[in-house]
Amino acid sequence: MNDSLQSRIAAAPHRPVLTSLNGDNSWLYSFPIPPSVRSPSSSKVYYHVAADLWLGGPAGIPWLVHLALTATPTVADGKAVDGVVQEIERAAGNPEADAATLDLLALFFHYADHMHEPTLRTFDAKIPVLATSEAAATVSGWKHFENLTMSRDFDPLAGQPWTAYHPGAPLPDWLNVVRLKGHHELNFATAIVYSPSPTVNEVIFYSPHGIRTDQASLQTFLTSPDISTLAILHGLKDNWAFGTQTTLGVVGGLALQRLARPRYWVKSHDAPLVYTGLVMFLGRVKDYWKTIDEGLEKEKAEKGAESFGDRPNFVEVEMNQSFVLV
Repeated sequence: MNDSLQSRIAAAPHRPVLTSLNGDNSWLYSFPIPPSVRSPSSSKVYYHVAADLWLGGPAGIPWLVHLALTATPTVADGKAVDGVVQEIERAAGNPEADAATLDLLALFFHYADHMHEPTLRTFDAKIPVLATSEAAATVSGWKHFENLTMSRDFDPLAGQPWTAYHPGAPLPDWLNVVRLKGHHELNFATAIVYSPSPTVNEVIFYSPHGIRTDQASLQTFLTSPDISTLAILHGLKDNWAFGTQTTLGVVGGLALQRLARPRYWVKSHDAPLVYTGLVMFLGRVKDYWKTIDEGLEKEKAEKGAESFGDRPNFVEVEMNQSFVLV
């Protein structure tokens, strides 16, 4: 990864970097620290956030709800994640890269495949953790982490700007995380807002299961005049359980693409998983993969050629690979 990433960072310095840690839904977000706030005593280039970690082993309760990755992550624990952090810092020319460590653990959702306890226990107890209220309730019961902060939910009726939902320290002022709730707890979007300057606010929408575009939280957030959408992280597959579609798949992703108008659509939470356990059996849980082309054809058939949108700038980031969001 080193030589290739080094050249890509050199070609687009001061841009966020996305690294896939498990080939599915565990990501390392590396945000360039704005020069105006960079400490003169530190040569660290990025603020590194590892989110929704599941780095090997089964998730859930074996006899009830049990999920397994089909590909084993090579980045398997907290020490290995720090190793990836150091690789990225080294590629960016940090002479002190060997001393760099992760800045924040983020828990954007509270199911076991998004906050895998055996994985998270491999991290130092002192590392700051940012979590939704549901995830915070679970992780606090582990009595492992010492610094736990709750993220906030955007209220479309409150009339407050997105900046009012900053969770506070340890998140820096120039980085914000706010959840946009949807019609079901599975169907949400987390808005990660990177503000490298007072007039630039770039949003990454993380929506692993999709969010309906008619949701007031999403629509109101997108009316903010001072933001632009850098990327959406969204899958292509339809997941069905108990006769209900739980992920919105390529059709939902295209709808979000048309509404939010991101520069990139990064595939996320789309890897093959093994489902076992009583609930999975009774619910007939199954994934159905679709392609961008299939989604575009359906969109064209439903909306007509005159309203047929542009092809998304769709990006697949393989496990252990990084992508620079330019």
